[in-house]
Amino acid sequence: MSTERRMAESSEADEFAIEEGHETWAMSYIDLLLLMVTLFVLLLSFQQQEAKEKGTEQEQTVAAVKQVQQQAYLDQTYLRDLKGKVSVVEEGNVIKLAMSDSILFLPADATLSLSGEEVLDEIALMLKQRSWHILVEGHTDNQSISTPRYQSNWELSSARASSVTRYLIGRGIKPQRLSAIGYADTRPLTSNNTEQGRSKNRRVALVLRAVE
Repeated sequence: MSTERRMAESSEADEFAIEEGHETWAMSYIDLLLLMVTLFVLLLSFQQQEAKEKGTEQEQTVAAVKQVQQQAYLDQTYLRDLKGKVSVVEEGNVIKLAMSDSILFLPADATLSLSGEEVLDEIALMLKQRSWHILVEGHTDNQSISTPRYQSNWELSSARASSVTRYLIGRGIKPQRLSAIGYADTRPLTSNNTEQGRSKNRRVALVLRAVE
């Protein structure tokens, strides 16, 4: 092979290597551009999804606040109508609604009076707005009782708690939300030494507790 021919082949090889290098560089640049575009699209999609989630969370928060405000308004409306008939005590996450036996029952009996039914009708409307668990407590004073129907204050307090519970169920409160117990005179609010004190101790209390 002549020297001129070898030189020509060498020149062609160098040109091919340069062209191949240019093509390799061009391909690398295109790959980089594609990678950057893909990354940009992913970031944009992530931002849009994040904004959508934040918007949903904000909507849920606003809805929850409105619901709480509406429920609080309903509660205040019902309790205002029951002022003087129902006492309200809040203890931590527990709300107690207490009613005198003179409003709810006939003397020494567990049969609801007309006024008692009216009070419970209002309370039942309020209870339907919440998902509280409701414990119905029956309480008496320390004066002994012995009748053919109720042998002691234990029977009377239990019967009164059961009577209120059955009435609330009849007004649409789910039985699963309710329980009843009679405490007789074991949990007085005040001294039983006076008629006024004994009157306060004769009561039925609804203990409302949020479902966990």
